[in-house]
Amino acid sequence: MSGYGAVGTQRGPWPVAYLVVVGVLAAGGALLNLLLCYLAIFATDDCGIHRPDPLRCTDGGLLLMWGLPWVGLVWAAGAALGVAARRRGFWPWCGLPLGTLVYAGGLMLAWRVVVA
Repeated sequence: MSGYGAVGTQRGPWPVAYLVVVGVLAAGGALLNLLLCYLAIFATDDCGIHRPDPLRCTDGGLLLMWGLPWVGLVWAAGAALGVAARRRGFWPWCGLPLGTLVYAGGLMLAWRVVVA
């Protein structure tokens, strides 16, 4: 009787294909984050005494620029896996669009700091 919820129902196993797709997308997001971090290095070129940008030219701004994409990637993978864990047995693939939106939100916030 172990593994059964209500009478006669059992949650199915995790779809391996879904986990592989989430892993591949997370790896692609990590590569994109590395590229964005490389580009963000040049965002501070015009910082100086005559143009003290309070958002980009401070330690906090640098942490936002470099940290937001990684936080977004972790939250996106967590959201995709969380939705899949909740909807296992139904259609777990609906977690991918949510994860994509969360990741895109992190990238957009980081880009706003870069171009500020």
